[in-house]
Amino acid sequence: MQRILLIVLGGFFLLTSIGQQIKCVSSTRYLIPNFTANWHRANEYCFYLGMQLAIVETPGEHQIIASLVKDSEIFDVNRTVVWLGASDLGQEGIFYWHATGLRLKYAAWGRGQPDDWRGQEDCLVMANVPNNGWSWIANDSNCTAWYYFVCENMNASKIDVF
Repeated sequence: MQRILLIVLGGFFLLTSIGQQIKCVSSTRYLIPNFTANWHRANEYCFYLGMQLAIVETPGEHQIIASLVKDSEIFDVNRTVVWLGASDLGQEGIFYWHATGLRLKYAAWGRGQPDDWRGQEDCLVMANVPNNGWSWIANDSNCTAWYYFVCENMNASKIDVF
């Protein structure tokens, strides 16, 4: 007999059999955990949930994620930075979505970004830092930095906005 464990997490239902991987079962598209991690650990955590770090393919999706983060408990009016699912770890200057292997086609890059500052920035963030003039911009950052992150449920339908 197989035992099933049901976990309720912020409106998501996570189903697992004891000793097996947790899978996200929800119609909600995004999950914003309330802890920080480096980019690699954030990827692992989203995959553990049967999700992936968020992919942003349109200005509408960018706005949706920015709004969700702004309305979440992780939002800080002075500085909010979240990991998204792309990097240029494979080839400098060319960003790919980790979960799909597809090249990044859209990003709301901040002025002068991506810049691979000090040769150490390879992972994609969305940043709101008003004192820097950043209002929900895309930026490359050091993959070992600790930020919040946005997981995306690939089993939910894509939000079609704008």
